[in-house]
Amino acid sequence: MRHPKVYLSPSKQPHNSYAAGNTNEEKEMVEVSRLLKGILEKDYGIDTVLADLSLDIGMNGRPKEAKDKGCSIYLAIHSNAGGAGKAKGAVALFHPASKDSKSLGKILVEELNGICPYGSNRSEPLVDGMKAFQGKGFGEIRTPYEYGITPVLMETNFHDHVDIAKWMTGNKEAIAKSYGRALAKFLQVEKKTGNNQIKESVSQAADESPLYRVQVGAFRKIENAEELKAKLWSLGFEGFISCR
Repeated sequence: MRHPKVYLSPSKQPHNSYAAGNTNEEKEMVEVSRLLKGILEKDYGIDTVLADLSLDIGMNGRPKEAKDKGCSIYLAIHSNAGGAGKAKGAVALFHPASKDSKSLGKILVEELNGICPYGSNRSEPLVDGMKAFQGKGFGEIRTPYEYGITPVLMETNFHDHVDIAKWMTGNKEAIAKSYGRALAKFLQVEKKTGNNQIKESVSQAADESPLYRVQVGAFRKIENAEELKAKLWSLGFEGFISCR
């Protein structure tokens, strides 16, 4: 994907209460998604769209918004239940006809399980999301794929497990960073360095006025001046040599 844009669709299930923390799935996953958007944009430079939270997940709702905004990845972010308080581990639902859906899901599962102190007991952490509902599949798997978008529906972990519910509510930033690492790994995007940020600042400053220049040093030998100029260019600063 040459110009990836990620669409984040957090859960719309406020009635799914957590086993601890007096909170719910929608509240927690919306916050994780907001944190993730900031991480993807700031740390990796990945264009990211957070779903209009008023939209539903039907064909003319969030999937259409993702298509209209030119997104290439649709990531639904949920937390899981139904494990009788004993199930543990991340689960990724993928579209079997999508070339990249399962691959992305695998990376996401590995990253999320890698940071959780409670080991996964899932025998099938990767699930065909089109087998549900008598073959109709989950809407957030089926519809984005029909729009030409790579879909994954992630169950971050099991919120009906008391210890995991406590861990998830207290570690939303770590969870968001884990999602970010997985997406960056899949998209083969390196984390920004200090030099990247300096260059961005310089680029932004170039469009503003007035413009002020700073003299860095004075040298008696041209070689020393050229060496410093080269260092400045490598950091993203425009430099020039004058003699008087």
